Amino acid sequence: MLREIRPAILLLLLLTAITGLAYPLAMTAIAGVIFPKQAQGSLIEKDGKVVGSALIGPGVQGRQIFPRPPVRDVGARPGRFHQDGPRSL
Repeated sequence: MLREIRPAILLLLLLTAITGLAYPLAMTAIAGVIFPKQAQGSLIEKDGKVVGSALIGPGVQGRQIFPRPPVRDVGARPGRFHQDGPRSL
């Protein structure tokens, strides 16, 4: 029985090392070479202190946190897809 289980355990350990350690480390190294700024987080500094990342969060305009496109941009034609709520039928 040990003769049958041993190759399975060895293969499990080998594939775990490859997919869990070697591949992620290789991809991180390649990303650091190809995209150095993005791989480091695109940090924004102010007065020598990190204050955020250029990759996280969209620009906020005014008091609007979750901007919604106006009706004229998405096509204001009557039909099934409109911006009315469920009670406005």
